[in-house]
Amino acid sequence: MQDGQITRRQLMQWGAVGAGALAVTGLPATDALAAPRSGVRVTDLGPGVNNFSLAAAIAVGDKAYIASRNIDPMRIISFDFGTEKVTSVTEGPGISTQLLAVDPDGRYLYSAIREYDSAPGPGFIRLDLSVADAPKEDLHSIPGLDPYAISASPDNKIFFGGREPQPKLRQYDPATGELTEIAIPDPDVPMIRCLLATQDKIYIGTGASLGAIPTSTKAGLFVMDRATKKITSILPKEFAGQVEVRDVGLYDGTLYVCSTTDDGAAVAIMDAEDPAQYTLVQSKQSFLRLPRKLGDKMYFNGAALIELTLSTGEFREIKPKDGDFGELWGLWIREEKVIVVSAFGLIFEVDPSTGTDTSWDLIEAGAPMGPQLGMSIAADTHNVYVGGTNSVARHDLRTGKQSRVLATSESKDILLHRGTAYLAQYNAVGLLAYNPRTDDEWTRKLADLPPKQNRPHQIVWDDRHQLALMGLQSDYNAGGSLMTFDPKKGATTVAVNPIDDDQMVRAVVAHDGVAYLGGQNVATTAGTLVAWDPVRRRELWRMTPQDKPTGITGLTVLGHHLYVMCFKGDFFVIDLRTRKVIHSADHGPVVPNYGTLLADRGYVYGASSSDFVRYDRKTFARTDLVALDADWYGIPRAAVDERGRFYAIRGRNLIRIEVGRR
Repeated sequence: MQDGQITRRQLMQWGAVGAGALAVTGLPATDALAAPRSGVRVTDLGPGVNNFSLAAAIAVGDKAYIASRNIDPMRIISFDFGTEKVTSVTEGPGISTQLLAVDPDGRYLYSAIREYDSAPGPGFIRLDLSVADAPKEDLHSIPGLDPYAISASPDNKIFFGGREPQPKLRQYDPATGELTEIAIPDPDVPMIRCLLATQDKIYIGTGASLGAIPTSTKAGLFVMDRATKKITSILPKEFAGQVEVRDVGLYDGTLYVCSTTDDGAAVAIMDAEDPAQYTLVQSKQSFLRLPRKLGDKMYFNGAALIELTLSTGEFREIKPKDGDFGELWGLWIREEKVIVVSAFGLIFEVDPSTGTDTSWDLIEAGAPMGPQLGMSIAADTHNVYVGGTNSVARHDLRTGKQSRVLATSESKDILLHRGTAYLAQYNAVGLLAYNPRTDDEWTRKLADLPPKQNRPHQIVWDDRHQLALMGLQSDYNAGGSLMTFDPKKGATTVAVNPIDDDQMVRAVVAHDGVAYLGGQNVATTAGTLVAWDPVRRRELWRMTPQDKPTGITGLTVLGHHLYVMCFKGDFFVIDLRTRKVIHSADHGPVVPNYGTLLADRGYVYGASSSDFVRYDRKTFARTDLVALDADWYGIPRAAVDERGRFYAIRGRNLIRIEVGRR
């Protein structure tokens, strides 16, 4: 580092995010590109979340290859441990990938990437690592597949699969260039979760962590004979009925299978030649994956760096000397040390024998930052928070600077109350908190999410009961829950399946001590509204406003009217005194998918990926205020501060919207 140069880590310690913070300062106060309705003023505040985020990492020789997450364009970079620099940046399709695999010769790096209409493929690609800049080669389009597992065999075949109807195991043969579907291990399971290919076998782990319906099968472990294509189940009985087999490793003829029991995450240590012979080792973690062996030790990602001593069956957590590892997306052994690639954009080298670690910052090493897809937004007088992936941007409205708050995983929604940001974190991370007056760049954990209720959707404040209310979805069992949190007592309650065992709690609003819950299922064929007492945890009444339900995605209350927005634009107003629908309309032209609602100063406003709108409080007619064309990874929302100024996402930028009152 040259004298006088500011590093990102210093900026993080001061509460700023390097180039992202500097770029936001001094932006023009008006936006010439916007064409808002007369009386509406739009100010562009720069990228909502500016970061280098990642979701996959693999070792190839003395380099780490790392795939970005939710930044445009998606990139695969290489980091050289010798030079401590990023040595190549290759742009790819889609928005992110969790899958990287290298061929036996280390020549080609393969990736399978989900294809979107807005981020098309071909999604199956490879990089030529024999060339300095690692150029990309498009191999095949894989429409309809959300890839979750990939493995390269010793004889140079590439196998991959993921989430789709009747999940298929695919084989790519580099010698012929052919991609073929070779097996369906279980037609009733939502996804192939993990793969391990050997010279003569393929081990296939399946599960239902996403896309489960009541008839879905769950955890499965199969071995396929590559010569005969015969598939045999080898699932340990303790894993039967669990959500998924998360990962599998093979060392010296022994399989290490990661799944769960009713007591938490466990590892089945199996004889690969006789899988009926196994030992089960139980941990206290919620999950384990990425099994890596070093002598008598196994290392795992278990929402932390977890060490298992094989000779004793004892687990322990290894922590870095400063801060937290966050989400682990890469884990391997290098020179008797453990390499951890963190979603915070950091690489750690951990010496487990001494507990010491060395770290490298990928942005300082040359990784390119970019605007992330937004997941959530909240505002008060002084700050606007925009949730992203493994980071939350805090926009200081007094200085115009953006600083990064380190929050593990995805901030699905944010509640701001009395200066504290309450972050509802997927995947089962919990309820986190951050207050710039008392916290540095790290969030604090307040509460765990309820068991198997892993996906938050909305968190709101119940002023009557002084509680935070969070609507959740179970990716494992379908259905959902309502969780309450009392900030004074630190206490939580949970009501599982308050709507039914099929519908998640997609939307929540609190009014006069009643929580109104909007339901939706994964098939978008249900949309029940439930009035709920959050203290006594009992239903007050329910109704389904749509004739053909698609799901309720937005709720707000103004006066004695409950406003309801449904998936793809069905809109209803319900008189809470009579519990009858008094107005309905189709707002599909401005709600192409998810729409949300908020009330402020006598008006109701709506946000979608398409538009920011207002609804007349007497006629309920819609007025389109600002076209957004927003890039969201989560549910599109808007926020309002105490001065009545609105904040939304347009493209990937944060904008302020000031609306004249009439």
